Amino acid sequence: MPEKVWSYCDGIPADIDVPEISIIDLFRQNADKFPDRNMIEFLGRFKPYPEVEEEINRFANSLQKLGVEKGDRIACLMPNCPQYVVSFFATNSLGGIFTAISSLYTSKEIRYQLQDSEAKVLVTLDIFLDRVREIIDETPVEHVIVSSIADELPGIKSFLYRKVIGRKNPKIQDELVYSDLLEKGENKRIKTKIDSKEDIAVLQYTGGTTGIMKGAMLTNYNLMAQATILPYWDIWLPERPEGQYKISGCLPMSHIFGFSTSFLWTVATGGLLYLIPDPRQLKDVMESVSKHGIHFMFAVPLLFQKIAESPDIDKFDLSSLYLCISGGEALPMTTVKKFKDVTGCTVVEGYGLSENSPVSHVNPANDEFNKIGTIGIPIPNTLSMVVDPETQEEVKEQGKEGEIWIRGPSVMKGYWNNKEATDETLVKGWLRTGDVATMDEKGYFKIVDRLKDMIIVSGYKVWPNEVEDVLYAHPDINMAGVVQFKEETSEKVKAFLVAEPGSKQLSLDEIRKYCKEKMAPYKIPSIIEYKDELPRTTVGKVSRKELRTEIPQTPPPEVKKEEVKS
Repeated sequence: MPEKVWSYCDGIPADIDVPEISIIDLFRQNADKFPDRNMIEFLGRFKPYPEVEEEINRFANSLQKLGVEKGDRIACLMPNCPQYVVSFFATNSLGGIFTAISSLYTSKEIRYQLQDSEAKVLVTLDIFLDRVREIIDETPVEHVIVSSIADELPGIKSFLYRKVIGRKNPKIQDELVYSDLLEKGENKRIKTKIDSKEDIAVLQYTGGTTGIMKGAMLTNYNLMAQATILPYWDIWLPERPEGQYKISGCLPMSHIFGFSTSFLWTVATGGLLYLIPDPRQLKDVMESVSKHGIHFMFAVPLLFQKIAESPDIDKFDLSSLYLCISGGEALPMTTVKKFKDVTGCTVVEGYGLSENSPVSHVNPANDEFNKIGTIGIPIPNTLSMVVDPETQEEVKEQGKEGEIWIRGPSVMKGYWNNKEATDETLVKGWLRTGDVATMDEKGYFKIVDRLKDMIIVSGYKVWPNEVEDVLYAHPDINMAGVVQFKEETSEKVKAFLVAEPGSKQLSLDEIRKYCKEKMAPYKIPSIIEYKDELPRTTVGKVSRKELRTEIPQTPPPEVKKEEVKS
């Protein structure tokens, strides 16, 4: 076991008791405890805990009549909306396995996840029916259940939605209607016997950025660990909100980051979740915070950057924010500064991955202990160490690079129907992350990069994150994505750039001159390309996979001419 050099503030124990119950049991405890509280706000409509529970009961009983049993997979293709919340808890109450599908997925990606998970039921919205109907006959799905955003809108909004948008949506054919199942289902709690540590609650598919998507099997206990431990993190705050916590649901809950932070934090604290169906609508996010006085926000760096740079920022009051946590990719210092300047709230960086449910490290929620540029320290109940990927021995030297390994109650049970990948990723109880990191003397970890993204230039290792950090610091560069450019016998560093609004596009000579003082010559980009935007994954991270596919096998003549020798 590695030496535990990190520590927590008073009030956060190193080991926290995690109840061996299901997630639906946790929800019911707070539904009984806070019968007068609202749980969800969605586009102007509030739903109290008792109403949400009644819908869960009714939907679960209807699913049971359709033949859903313990262990069956229920897929959900929806953005953040109340039907998503109800579908998850109804599945969990039956002992089923919930698998969320990103609403941004193509028909091909939807088909793959339905086939691989062997889903019995798909719950979706009418706006996705065209995509679903293309592939549903090629999947094991027995029942498709369809709802509409209009079902959850208040009065006039519902009328306008059906009139303007609803008429463009496919009409229900052989599918079942969600609202009918709610109406017909009995309002009675279903109490399935669930083994928290063994029974799978969620089949969370990895983003596929490093290969074919795999389903991480997350047990009820894995998720209970996140729900129990993460809410302790607000103890770091100099002061905390009074009363019911208000949490922004701007991260897609189909992604594990959004599910385990916004969603589970709400469930664990009896909080109020403000659902944002499309975080790309920046004004909707800022209006929600301003109008409702949101306390907590979890998002990727890009969202914090776009808020800070928004020309409409002065129209909204974001001073209610107590804590913002960033994850998914490296958080640039410039983003932290810009966001703090306009909101007064510090963004702290955390780290996790689907295979760990996901959070394993977070920076303390306190300016005195927040180390910008690191992912912080391991959360309670969790051990982490830096390991030599070749020898699989712990790297004892502080500051030396190695693969980050994690051990704790949030580590997945394994990959769904993939023993080979499971055996490769889980080693003697440790989770191999595939990320390269360093650790300092106080236990703060810094992600260097992904092992698979490493670039070899003339035998030297180059980590894209390091190059991106330097590029981000230039005042004329708004975004940067660095990947390897493969030639016949060698690799080069290529940078895709987005210029700062109102700034000129720097030439390759200017880029190299700027980088020369900040990094070794072999790390400096030898090829650059400007774009209006960088491709993003479904959760908003820069997609290096897509950037790599944009690069031709051999550089075009105009690129060769622009290259400068080190």
